[in-house]
Amino acid sequence: MSSRAEILDRLKSQTSSQGQVTLPEFDVAYIGDPVSKFKTILGELYTDVIEVNSLSEVASFVTEKFDGKRMISNVETIDFPDTANWKEQDQHLLENVEFALFEGTLGVAENGAIWISDEQMGQRVAPFICQRLGIILKKSSIVPLMQQAYKNLDSNKSSFGTFISGPSKTADIEQSLVVGAHGSRELFVFLM
Repeated sequence: MSSRAEILDRLKSQTSSQGQVTLPEFDVAYIGDPVSKFKTILGELYTDVIEVNSLSEVASFVTEKFDGKRMISNVETIDFPDTANWKEQDQHLLENVEFALFEGTLGVAENGAIWISDEQMGQRVAPFICQRLGIILKKSSIVPLMQQAYKNLDSNKSSFGTFISGPSKTADIEQSLVVGAHGSRELFVFLM
């Protein structure tokens, strides 16, 4: 038996003998109101949080703010002039998208992260290549902690997904903060 096979057998015997690990319940009292905490954290992460009552309010806001620029949407009831067929285009043609709009599955109050699945993105590159990103999220889908987020996500439902928390930021060159170096320069979260 090779050393690799021996190590894998030992790992397999350890994991199968322990069975399912049950995580302890986490105290979420320090979070307070999850929606309020979510908004506060996103504000600290250079994100504009806008409370809306309907999708038409979102469409009006976006159309007014980005009039004349290329906008795409993967939200079923919101169409912009350039929205048609963008999901079938070569992904390189999305480099000039000024604003992209998606729906998020859930939000996490402790860090302001929003989960977006592959299906919600339309094209995987779209949330990362656009200049400005908008995400629509229901207040009822905000959970206090990441542990609860992972419990609520169905890993078998989507082949890919990501948490997005604020616009792209880096400070790895002389510790100078640069926004938008690796992704969108602005994030707008529309809370319904």
